[in-house]
Amino acid sequence: MRPLRFCQACGSKVETPDKEGGARCGACGRTWYQNMAPTVGAAIIRDGKALATIRAFDPMKGKHDVPGGFLKPHEEPLEGLRREVMEELSIEVTSSMEQVLQMVPHPYGEDGQWVLSIGFKATWVSGEPQPADDVAAIEWVGIEDLDRLDFAWEHDRTLLRRALEDDQEPD
Repeated sequence: MRPLRFCQACGSKVETPDKEGGARCGACGRTWYQNMAPTVGAAIIRDGKALATIRAFDPMKGKHDVPGGFLKPHEEPLEGLRREVMEELSIEVTSSMEQVLQMVPHPYGEDGQWVLSIGFKATWVSGEPQPADDVAAIEWVGIEDLDRLDFAWEHDRTLLRRALEDDQEPD
């Protein structure tokens, strides 16, 4: 993670972060913490297959992942999930907090910014998926296909596997 060097309130140089990561500003007295940015990802299942996307841009251009992205400030995770899927695929999905299958902290991009990826199992509601925004292509995959795909982040493969396994369990 890039070091926090300046106060977000007054712009003065901050002290070296303490053991808990807090960087104090000597000028205004505020303490700032570097926190992970929350992201959401959707494991969309339809007819026994999961929707995998192929990234259109760096980081990890050309590799597989799942539809999703960064939450906006004050955005609820489910709202962000629906928004990201609509932006990237032009489809409507539904999910719930009970369908969170994983939460994984990981570095994003070359600068090592940390994110907390919240992975949901999502149900397709309407529309036909069309790559848009930062998605170059889509692929419907079965559980038997997951090991051959080149994922940007291993936790996305795990998310799709969990969602597909969950989909096979009797109610």
